[in-house]
Amino acid sequence: MKTSKGFNKIKSHMLKYLTKLTFNLCTEVVMRAFVLIVSIIISGSSFAHEFREYDFALISKSECENYDEAISIYKEINTYMEANAPNSMYMRCGMDLEGNRACLFMADSFEAYEENLSWGEEDEEWNRLIRLAWNKCGIDDFGFDSEAVTFE
Repeated sequence: MKTSKGFNKIKSHMLKYLTKLTFNLCTEVVMRAFVLIVSIIISGSSFAHEFREYDFALISKSECENYDEAISIYKEINTYMEANAPNSMYMRCGMDLEGNRACLFMADSFEAYEENLSWGEEDEEWNRLIRLAWNKCGIDDFGFDSEAVTFE
């Protein structure tokens, strides 16, 4: 009889522990899901709003021999430009459907894009990074095709 009472006591404690653990885990999972959903909604609406503010877009394309190495450098360039360029500009690089390196640039205007480009040509760090990326891709300085669009 003592064994079954001891076992029931252990079983009771284990059940209480598992109930608490389950409740705590469920609460944490629900809170994390809630935070994620709110973050998506907030960032989604602000992200869409940001794109409507840009009146100029440029897409540059080139072949890229060492895409994986180059793309990490393009990400560095993006971070550097966000912190230092005179005008706000959205930049994102990736691969087009034909396997070429492609970058999308969006700016408030063509003039703002040109001012950022002029700034970059004078900035030592930007020059170092962009030439390193072009070198990884195996292209000459400014050796890429581009298409520009202005929005009304």
